[in-house]
Amino acid sequence: MALTSHKTEELKAFINDNEEKISPQTMKTYINDYKRFRTLYNSKKNLANLSQSEIINIVKTNEEYAKINLIKIALTFLRWRDKPVNMVEKYLKDLIEDRTDGAVDKNIEIIKNAGATYDDLMDALDRATGTDFLLFYLLINFNTRNNDLIIRVINSKENEITKDENFMVVHKNKSTYIRNDYKTAKSYGSKTDVIRNLKFQKIMRDELNNDNEYLFVNSKKKPYKQTEMGNYIKAKFKSYIPDSKLTQAVIYKIIQHHAEENKDINMMKNIAKSRGHTIDTALKYYSSSKHDDKQAEEMGSDSDDE
Repeated sequence: MALTSHKTEELKAFINDNEEKISPQTMKTYINDYKRFRTLYNSKKNLANLSQSEIINIVKTNEEYAKINLIKIALTFLRWRDKPVNMVEKYLKDLIEDRTDGAVDKNIEIIKNAGATYDDLMDALDRATGTDFLLFYLLINFNTRNNDLIIRVINSKENEITKDENFMVVHKNKSTYIRNDYKTAKSYGSKTDVIRNLKFQKIMRDELNNDNEYLFVNSKKKPYKQTEMGNYIKAKFKSYIPDSKLTQAVIYKIIQHHAEENKDINMMKNIAKSRGHTIDTALKYYSSSKHDDKQAEEMGSDSDDE
């Protein structure tokens, strides 16, 4: 269900009241989560005018993975309008506790139902061509989320880098991947990675010559939106692994599982760094193995909430 004009006035007011207080990355996340929430109920009521019981019942009907973000955006809007939040705060606390307690079993189930293994991912990467290879390479090597993949392409002579977008700067023998707009950018700042893979670089230079402003674009040469990127990833992997059900989150869990199975601590540290969280967060929410506090400490973890 598309947002109509009466459903956007509340969002406009929220942006006007908070744009000086909230970072562009966080505001973009709020906007996406708000729009997602508003499509879940058929009412002209503003989100902040819903009762706490109504909000909780709406969130309960959604997929498990989305519940925390949905209840958080509802809580943000209730606080913005100085509405009661005690029930919503308790529900959020319960969701977080449930997520932590059952994380390992849930992650094992997700990996089991993914229709692909780590070896399948690497085989798809090896066989991929064109922008399929670029997509798979970034997902597998940099553990990217959907928003990380909205990337402007520029050559090394251009000076157009801003602090609120992601860029791929193409040089003669390398590409520089700059992430400014990602989930935990407020905590970790801009991320820069230099890519020297020969196949990646050859395709990247071809793409630069195509004059597309963004790396991954639809048939109208427009970049996929964050909310569209998931289906794009699924479709691309299905053409190489027909039975797969791969989102960025599932791919991340498969790679994390591979690192844990092989007790590759350096790989786990690199995954956490690239993802924009600590090993402690990875083990707490995304692990498919049981780890005690001593093991987490030995892996060099720090306290962090993603």
